[in-house]
Amino acid sequence: MNKFHFVAALLTLAVTSPAMAKEEANSFTRDGVNYTYTVTNVDADTRILEGTASPGSPFRLVVSGNRVSGKANGIPVSFNVKAAKAATAKSVTVASR
Repeated sequence: MNKFHFVAALLTLAVTSPAMAKEEANSFTRDGVNYTYTVTNVDADTRILEGTASPGSPFRLVVSGNRVSGKANGIPVSFNVKAAKAATAKSVTVASR
């Protein structure tokens, strides 16, 4: 799985989770990689996701309004929330002749 899809999966979980004032540990597994992270609400429009991918490395993402920025696997990332949600949407395969 490429880094964008990993970040998009995390972002989708963070955006759809109910608001929490304190950090709460979360985890999920996708494509054999276990992600463990916390979501910290800074204010009404800003959340910080920090955690690790195993196997992998740490990540820290700041979701502010419609923008995401931070580092995943040591690589700077920046994209909009809409792009992340679209990347995690299930695709439909259509038969062709």
